[in-house]
Amino acid sequence: MDVTLVILLSAAPIGAFDVVYFHLWKFRLFSRPESVKEEITHLLRGVLVPALTGIILIGRPEGTWFWVVVVLFALDSLNTFLDVIWEPGSRAPRGVPATELGVHFVGTTAMGAALAAFIIYGWDGRLRTTELRPHVGSFLPDWFFPFAYIGLASAFVLAIFEASLFLRALKQRSATPAGTHEG
Repeated sequence: MDVTLVILLSAAPIGAFDVVYFHLWKFRLFSRPESVKEEITHLLRGVLVPALTGIILIGRPEGTWFWVVVVLFALDSLNTFLDVIWEPGSRAPRGVPATELGVHFVGTTAMGAALAAFIIYGWDGRLRTTELRPHVGSFLPDWFFPFAYIGLASAFVLAIFEASLFLRALKQRSATPAGTHEG
């Protein structure tokens, strides 16, 4: 499980960069009517990935917890698939910049590696009694876990911030009469 955590927490800054720079700052996707579907996939990812990371951070998922994490990984994969389908229409006429596609490639590869590591290192626990077994004998230093929890909390804060911007933009659009623009 430690390998899975290292992969997930190494990918987190890449995901945060994607959200802050491309989604919020450069393209302001939360405010674009054409980007609603894409924005919803981003908000879902902002819950799914920290949730599965948090479960693994608390302890080694065994029994039902193992399958809960597998389902969260599967939902994130489906969500990523939908994001890729909706992204070109969301970004028209500009398109998605090559740099952002590169960031997405690295992030998707990291999530695939994290899922593979989770299955490989957790498979023997899938049929055990349901518990989040404490990280005992970890190769990770003691200071890793408090920093990981800070990173996890930061991910949830970023997701809440993005959701609040999106909801505010939806509210402003619904309050604006059709055919007029605020400006």
